[in-house]
Amino acid sequence: MLDLEKAFSGKGAQRRVAEYLLRNGIRVSAEGELLAGEVEVSMISVSRVLEVDRRVVKSTVRTILGREKLRRIFENLAITPSLRELAPILGYGAIEIIPDDAAGKGIVAGVTNTLSNANIGIRQVIADDPMFDNPEMTVITENPIPRNMIDKLLRVRGVHKVVVLN
Repeated sequence: MLDLEKAFSGKGAQRRVAEYLLRNGIRVSAEGELLAGEVEVSMISVSRVLEVDRRVVKSTVRTILGREKLRRIFENLAITPSLRELAPILGYGAIEIIPDDAAGKGIVAGVTNTLSNANIGIRQVIADDPMFDNPEMTVITENPIPRNMIDKLLRVRGVHKVVVLN
């Protein structure tokens, strides 16, 4: 398990950079480059988005490359395209599931089973790792979700809140 809090103990800004890289699938090459797929991402761009000095980004990369486990993780990251913002354009439904406890077991299964039992096709599910602050799960469905399904999803064990995104 990757514990960013422990890996970047006392280095809050570096932890934010590492979390940003993870959430966005930006990998770190052995040469210290930031890559989105095969496209180089400048450290200055990342520093601007996070409102930190570029040296913080550079030191985060050094920390990552200097630790075996971190290096292996960040060298193998990949981008996962999200349909979240495209759902309304494509005519899909989009909801966000806010868990009571993201580390709880069965939330993804409960939500997908509830939708499947209602004959609602699922196009994509992306769930954040519980190590992130405010982890959430985004579910894209073939059609917008009917109102009565929101009530059913709220009864799934571990679901705190359901937000309709479109």
